[in-house]
Amino acid sequence: MGGILGIYAFDKIWNVSKFLYYGSIGLQHRGYSYSGISTLNDNGFSTITSNVAPEDLDVKGLEGWAGVAYNGTKQGYPLATDYGVAVIDGIVKDVEGLLKSVYKDPEKGLQESKGVFSMIFLTKDGRMIGYRDESGVKPLEIGGFGFDLAILSSETSGISVIGGEFKREIQPGEMVYIDTYNVSYSRIKDPKPRYCSIDIIYQSRIDSHVFGLDIYDVRVKIGEQLAEEKRIDADVVIGVPDTAIPYAIGYSRKTGIPFTLGFTRTGSPIRTMLASDDFLKVIGVQLKLNPIKASIKGKRVILVDDSMVTGRTLKNTIFSLRSLGAKEVHVLIGSPKLISYCPYGMEVPEEKDLIAANLSDEEISKVIGADSIYWLSLEGLYKVIGHKSLCVGCMTKSYPKEV
Repeated sequence: MGGILGIYAFDKIWNVSKFLYYGSIGLQHRGYSYSGISTLNDNGFSTITSNVAPEDLDVKGLEGWAGVAYNGTKQGYPLATDYGVAVIDGIVKDVEGLLKSVYKDPEKGLQESKGVFSMIFLTKDGRMIGYRDESGVKPLEIGGFGFDLAILSSETSGISVIGGEFKREIQPGEMVYIDTYNVSYSRIKDPKPRYCSIDIIYQSRIDSHVFGLDIYDVRVKIGEQLAEEKRIDADVVIGVPDTAIPYAIGYSRKTGIPFTLGFTRTGSPIRTMLASDDFLKVIGVQLKLNPIKASIKGKRVILVDDSMVTGRTLKNTIFSLRSLGAKEVHVLIGSPKLISYCPYGMEVPEEKDLIAANLSDEEISKVIGADSIYWLSLEGLYKVIGHKSLCVGCMTKSYPKEV
């Protein structure tokens, strides 16, 4: 999976490299194993890639009036071909064949495409083509910087951090075509939306607007839904920063149990679900967070997190809380149980590695050291979102589209 970004200036006097750099930082929560930026000017493409987070890229000397950026878990992006440079979030069959056909005839090429993906393709002759497949599992947004720049981004955070204005979502099955004179939209395939539930629950930044939803508001409502489903007698509610804080706020509002800050950040954010290094997965919580003793000592704590994959990071967190004097630790998870892998590129492991797929609630509580544990119900998720047009394959083993 990854964060993708494309910026197109309507006048060649612009250099978009720094816009791409900072916009990519606004998307780095979508994956930080690999990153890259490619720009286009009259001399062709210039590309830099690295196995580092986008904030560590050196864009000095990188110039162009249009460009694309990627950060995520797949090496090789931006992908350079004979026809241009592309960034893709998701799974595509025969990527190079797709880009060749899209270069020749965008609408026909995309009509014949197979996969679950969002894509930004900057052609060698200076056209930018954005597309989101008909399932809409992967997000794609469009915005602008005045009348000077068009911006395509996985999330609105990639637009807003560079001072851009969000315009609208690219709809499932829709293409956006950008050249020097025009921005136009075409319906390529009939929409069959199945928005990624993990993107809503965990992946998207809390300040983003994705799938027609304001992520912060949705997560607060999930916390309120957890309170309706599972009331716990406790002294404080804390959330694992940053993604789970809105859940804890919602639970606190609904129950009246005080919300308090349970952790302070150490260094830059680390998304442990996306970490490729096993050591980082184990100690990731300590690297990014440190518990606040005054919030915890002698308290019955409700600990809210957005999801649970292997249970290792929560186990470490609960150990830290108990070592600082927490009397009880009750865990609430803001998603239904993850019991299966994701075939569409989200970093959800195979079933054998998912703790909820292999152990009972009582067994999980013992393993992670909690007094109790509860997951949001699937119906509760549907209730909060307001519809069932979601991909919940990792929670049900039922997937909306073959790849």
